[in-house]
Amino acid sequence: MRMKYLFTPVMSLAFICSLLAQTKQDSVAIKQAALDYNESQHQVKPEQMERALHPRMVKRTFWKDKATGKDYLRETTSESMILLAESYNKNGDKFPANPKKEVDSWSAHAVIFDSIPSKK
Repeated sequence: MRMKYLFTPVMSLAFICSLLAQTKQDSVAIKQAALDYNESQHQVKPEQMERALHPRMVKRTFWKDKATGKDYLRETTSESMILLAESYNKNGDKFPANPKKEVDSWSAHAVIFDSIPSKK
């Protein structure tokens, strides 16, 4: 009798987890987006940045004001990121000559699972 009561919730949980599972195609797409994001700045390719971002994306980052020491929130739109990719490394001096190009599968999984895009 107890097994019956345990079996139903366990099977329900397993079913829900399978619906939320990340597919191989999801992982490949996330890795490509991360590479596009990085490479677009290294190689001055705004079209690659555009491909990496959702058109309505808003990147929010915390910064510290050097004068006051206070933290503040900075918002950047996808349009701003595309313009940045167009100009940031124009002189080729912002990154090492051969930057590391690696996206681990755990980071790709965390993005889907948590629904929080993140880049280290």
